[in-house]
Amino acid sequence: MSSAPSPPPVLAYLLGDALYLNVTSGCTLACIFCPKISDDDFTVGAYDLRLKGNPELEAIWDAARAAGLAGRAEVVFTGFGEASRRLDVVLELTRRLKAAGVRRVRLDTDGLASLREGRDVVPELAAAGLDAVSVSLNAADAATYARLCPSHYGEAAYPAVKAFIRSAVANLSEVAASVVGVEGLSEAGCRAVAEGLGARFKWRPAGRIGRLQGPQSGVPGGSERAKS
Repeated sequence: MSSAPSPPPVLAYLLGDALYLNVTSGCTLACIFCPKISDDDFTVGAYDLRLKGNPELEAIWDAARAAGLAGRAEVVFTGFGEASRRLDVVLELTRRLKAAGVRRVRLDTDGLASLREGRDVVPELAAAGLDAVSVSLNAADAATYARLCPSHYGEAAYPAVKAFIRSAVANLSEVAASVVGVEGLSEAGCRAVAEGLGARFKWRPAGRIGRLQGPQSGVPGGSERAKS
């Protein structure tokens, strides 16, 4: 007896009045509080966001249009992967979204794109039409960041995240820096770093990933990024 076919990958999903685009499952970091790292869990609400490979740009665009762009409060690049690892895809989709009349396009990011690419990519994102970023700061110092969000960059990742936030503040209209409230972190210390960089500070309760209502929940406003 043949097994049932696998369901199609979720490339675009709705939470409340916002549309979210899932462009990769690949990450630069292995954050210890991320459920995909700790539990191999890629689920947000009713959506399984695991991707077996990187979807083609046109497939993502088709999924976004099928979900509906008209009247959305925002379209957000987020999922259980780092969207900026596919920078060209994010740039082209942002251009298309703005040309289609989407009023607000946001990127939820680890803030390491400029370090990965070897140049400041924020002006490119701004030129494409990106309105907002939410950057995962996740610590008040480099050593703590490297412990909570390990990568091959080690402690060098943290100043790169801060540099990304500074550039975002200079180039974009809305910039937030978020921190997952892991036990032992100083909320005040993290807030001081974020606000010192010029970003709006967001403290996220540990264990809460995104806004967990299911499809078209009707809850207003945007969620936190699904990844850490």
